[in-house]
Amino acid sequence: MLSIEQIATQGFNLLSYIIRDEATGEGLIIDPPNHITHRPGLDALKIQAVINTHIHPDHTMGNRGLANMAPVLAHPGENTWYLRFYNTLFTFLLTGRIPPGISFTLSENARISLGDTNIKVLHTPGHSPGSICLYWGENLISGDTVFAEGIGRTDIPGGNMALMKKSITRIMDLPDRTLIWPGHSYGNKMRATLAEIRPFLSWVITNL
Repeated sequence: MLSIEQIATQGFNLLSYIIRDEATGEGLIIDPPNHITHRPGLDALKIQAVINTHIHPDHTMGNRGLANMAPVLAHPGENTWYLRFYNTLFTFLLTGRIPPGISFTLSENARISLGDTNIKVLHTPGHSPGSICLYWGENLISGDTVFAEGIGRTDIPGGNMALMKKSITRIMDLPDRTLIWPGHSYGNKMRATLAEIRPFLSWVITNL
């Protein structure tokens, strides 16, 4: 059985996650914030990997503090010179530290095991070329693909609305009861069921 700990960072409205298998103590850290190493109880977690849903610097600032504990992983689509340069420059400006290397090995349909649970990697480009979601059971960690109150931006380098619509269509094929755990909250909603946001996602596909 996996538990999900959601971590809110006010500066970027960022939502990060610790996924933990309660039986084994194994865990994943998703899009770590800069202050992640100060998190109570982190020392007891057997960190299997740090996962970046994409490598925009607000989602990778905590990589440096964790890089000596576990591999840092992202999708190969993020392994471009401009994304790496952008990540390095703005991470240094925001944190004063050069970010660690990332292993760009999380391809479509890769599976990450925690205890008896397999977490599936879904490649969902649109916000960024290598954006991913993580799916298991009735949970979807959606990064900046879809939020509880909207979708990720596509009017930035690497953004693509046509690909975003395809990714949203794929997410809409999941069951209505799927819980969406987004990468940001710009209002009051920190999560939502797919049933709750389906009407808006349908509007995006039809009108944008």
